[in-house]
This record gives sequence, C-alpha cells and structure tokens, in this order.
Amino acid sequence: MTAPRRHRWRRAALNFVVVVALLTAASFLPPDTSLRDRQQTGVLKVCVPPSYAPLVTGDPSRPGFDIELLEAIAGEMRLRLAINTLASIGSDFNPRNWMLTRAQCDVIAGGVADTVQTRGFLQTIPTPAETGWMAISRSGTLPARGETIAVLPGTAGLDRVKLSSWVRAGGWRAQGTSSPAQFRSTLVESGLAAGIAERFVIDSLHLDDQGFIRFWLPEEDFPRYRMALGLWKGDQTLKRAVSSALESLAKSGVLYVLQQKYDLVAP
Repeated sequence: MTAPRRHRWRRAALNFVVVVALLTAASFLPPDTSLRDRQQTGVLKVCVPPSYAPLVTGDPSRPGFDIELLEAIAGEMRLRLAINTLASIGSDFNPRNWMLTRAQCDVIAGGVADTVQTRGFLQTIPTPAETGWMAISRSGTLPARGETIAVLPGTAGLDRVKLSSWVRAGGWRAQGTSSPAQFRSTLVESGLAAGIAERFVIDSLHLDDQGFIRFWLPEEDFPRYRMALGLWKGDQTLKRAVSSALESLAKSGVLYVLQQKYDLVAP
C-alpha cells in the first residue's frame, strides 16, 4: 500500500520541477516592448495592398474600410497612422510569401483572412468584414454538370484545394484565370455560364451591371471567414491595445458607421 503513495509523491514532485523550469525559462525571454515602441515613435505603421475594395481602394476621398478603421484605431491609441502600400500583399495565397518585415509594418490589413493558414503566420484581430468563396452567374445558380466554370484561385487564404475537388465532384470543368481582369473578361466576353472567386474580388468587378447575380457557395462545404488585422506573433501588448481600441469604436458606434459606409453590415 505504500508504493503507490510514493509514486504519487514522485509524480507531484516531477510536475513541480517541470513548472519551475518553465517559469525560469520564461524569465529569460525578451520583454514585449511592441506597444511601448509605438508610443515612443508616435506612429502605427500599416502595410496594405494597392487595392482590395472595399477594404482598400486607393481613393483618398474614400480610402476603404480597413484604412478608415485603422485611422480610427490609431486615433484611439493617440498615434499617427503611417500607411505603407506594398504590391506583394496578396501576390500569393500564403502570407509567408508576401515578404513583409517588422521594419515595414506593425499591422497588415486589406486582404488578411482569419484562417488557420493565416494564423500560422500572424496573430489576427477579426473585423466585421466577411469573406469566402462566391459564385456568379446570370441565372443566380450554378450550371448543369459538364459546363465550364471560370475560377479565380484568389489569395486571401481560402482553401483552393478543396474548391478544386468540389468543382470536379460536381461534374464541372474549371477554367483557371490569373487575375480579376481576366476573370471578368472570361465571363463577359467568352460567355461562360458561371464563375467562382473570393467574395471581395467579385464585389470589385461590378458584374451586376452585366446582368450577373452573385451568391455564396454552400456554407456546409465552404465556411465563411472574417477578415482581420494581422499583427506579428509575440506583439501581445500591441495586440491588446489594438483590440481595446476596436472594442471602444464598436461601443461608440463608429465601427457600425464604417460598416454602413462600405456596405458591410449585411454581407
């Protein structure tokens, strides 16, 4: 009867040693000065793509939801917003290939989806904007099996492999397109029955002017994702400050006003 008791004490002692070792190791980690550094410079640096409407538009009179949101967040934090426009953002579906550095930006916006893949590279703060795979056709439905569908793989971190498998399983042929402009021309000029792309890409093409109707792909197959503000992993004090500022904007109604302005209240 005494042996089990000794084993229990041994396990407890081992757990205690492990906890002490972890706490000791943590004490040697460099301090998180991300917020203090921003306060010392008085600047919050943000990296965005040249255009990703309606989140980033490139139009100074109507700069985009993410831009105006970050301006308001910087104001809450009593910082000046510095915008760094980089064409590499969105150049690939994997954010790791955007070639960003801490020297360039404290926050990444304008095309960051809150997906598992993105969270492997950045820590994220979701915004009300929502994205996912959408289809567009003149009938508002997908065509019959055997028809060809234009597909723009996109770069927002959505699951392209699953989309490809789903299209094949549905009996459609996928015609890949390399840019929003090619996607639009393929639908309008080539007469394909339908197309599939990321939500904000389809929104930006204004294909409703050509008689097209947009609609979400089945949510049971393709979940929708919130867009997000991306911050570097480890910048916990800065993340808490940005999150707190966002909560204040939500409580004051500023966030809702921006959602209305950019038609993001009801996706």
